[in-house]
Amino acid sequence: MSFAGAFRAIAARYGQEVSLYRDGKLLGEGRAVLRPILDKERQYLPTDLGVRRQEQMLCLGEDTLPFAPARGETVLRQGEDAYDVENVRPVQAGDQVIYWRAVLTRRDREEA
Repeated sequence: MSFAGAFRAIAARYGQEVSLYRDGKLLGEGRAVLRPILDKERQYLPTDLGVRRQEQMLCLGEDTLPFAPARGETVLRQGEDAYDVENVRPVQAGDQVIYWRAVLTRRDREEA
């Protein structure tokens, strides 16, 4: 079994169905493991209307998800939740992509 195949087995067991959009257009669907980034307390950011909570998630997505960096706003959806893709990079063994590693920021329900 290849490294990517091993990760697909992990995503099949522990992952969730996700959809990836760029500029509002569906790019693809697949499975990803989503976990909160717990290295810091919840962040509260100032806005014109007060403070807003910002939550970040770590996303480990199947190699078949079309995460490749490109211009435009990239959004990952998992059920009712939407996340902005802050940064993404492939995790590779040689020249083979095993999975994608992305940092996501949860969108407010009003933004989604």
